[in-house]
Amino acid sequence: MNKDLKQLTTPNGTTKYLFFGGKGGVGKTTLATATAVWFADHNYKTTIVSTDPTVSLSAMFGQKIGGEARIPIRHVPNLCGLNINPNDAKGVFQNRLNSVMGQMTGTFGGDVISTPCAEEMATFDQFVTFLDEPDSDVIVFDTAPTGKTLRELAMPFDWAGFLQKQIQEGQKLAELMDMDENSFEDLERDKHRYENALNVMRDRVSTIFNLVLLPERLPIEETHSAITGLDRLGIPVQALVVNQYILPEVIEGNRFLAARARVQKLYLAEIEERFGKLIMSRLPLLDRDVSELSTLRQVGEMLYGE
Repeated sequence: MNKDLKQLTTPNGTTKYLFFGGKGGVGKTTLATATAVWFADHNYKTTIVSTDPTVSLSAMFGQKIGGEARIPIRHVPNLCGLNINPNDAKGVFQNRLNSVMGQMTGTFGGDVISTPCAEEMATFDQFVTFLDEPDSDVIVFDTAPTGKTLRELAMPFDWAGFLQKQIQEGQKLAELMDMDENSFEDLERDKHRYENALNVMRDRVSTIFNLVLLPERLPIEETHSAITGLDRLGIPVQALVVNQYILPEVIEGNRFLAARARVQKLYLAEIEERFGKLIMSRLPLLDRDVSELSTLRQVGEMLYGE
């Protein structure tokens, strides 16, 4: 248990937004899910949102969880889940903005919204809703691997700037596109939504960005890259979780585990040196799959206590 992490993430009268990011395969979904279950078990109204298309919350909880509405999680009172599929979100996003963007495509062509970034923008647009009108004490975001997450988070900066420019040049744009006042009201509304979302994510009190890594070379370098990228966006990383380290007491003469533990020891020292200013937790390598609800609760207790 890390008392500092518990204090940092526990709500104190306002909603807490807990993001879990990092390299693919380091355990983000496991830790995000365990965190959501822990807070729900401690009587906090909790929502977990996955934006990772490769791992479904459905598999973790053994029930169908889609992207249209939050689903109550069986056997975990106070917990709901939402699994955003970027392809589905893209359709919702484009339909929602059709009144504005449809006119733009008529003038400039379909490439305006048919871009490689449309899925990232659509995903962000959906979880902006949780930042707009939070109705949970804790909202946990299980994000996609680092590169995709940074693109998703960076998109609103560009999009908000684009909207601002269109509003400032409204008269010229309206004349060019034959847009009506309602279209500009939509632009103004979306601009404020994204600006508010960015302010929430930059708030060190309400939003906690946790990075998960393994004591290995590539996760360490990707963690450094993620911290740098998020810092450019004004989003501070406040906590790290070092996952799957080998406990000395489990080695018991096993030469393979002993060798791996020696390598990990070097990387753990490097992690302390490079990221020592952040709140840091360690979780041991377990001898079982963390997919059962009972095991998720054990992981939650390791992180936050009983």
